[in-house]
Amino acid sequence: MGGLAPIVASLLAVDIHAFTKRLRRNAVLYAIAGFFMLTAYAAGVTAFGIYLATMMHPAVAAAVVAFAAFIVALIFFAAVMLANRAEEKRKRQAAAANSGKAMMVTAAITALPMVIRSRPLAAVAIAGGLAMVLGRTFTGGSHTGEDA
Repeated sequence: MGGLAPIVASLLAVDIHAFTKRLRRNAVLYAIAGFFMLTAYAAGVTAFGIYLATMMHPAVAAAVVAFAAFIVALIFFAAVMLANRAEEKRKRQAAAANSGKAMMVTAAITALPMVIRSRPLAAVAIAGGLAMVLGRTFTGGSHTGEDA
């Protein structure tokens, strides 16, 4: 409960009215800015189409603009798919790492009754645990060697 009290106190100290007012104001301003960005984009595409129409038949110019937009959309879809694939790979690797840790904890819990019954094994376990705690304390944290 000691770690929860500061969080609850900070939540109570937040001015909810000011937060919602600022959130609404930002939402309206971003919506207006987004509208003008969309307008600028549409005007730019139109200008590009008109420019191309001066050099070729207007139907061909419109087809070129549509094809260019299609290619840009495909590039963005490919980028999103690659990002999703990389994220899934990271999730699988993290799950595999956590699975290994969970198996070690399960093995330790399974072996705990045998270690407790045997005085020599209990002494070795206590010494090993103490060495691990001291090692992490003096080396500056929980370096596991995975990022080396």
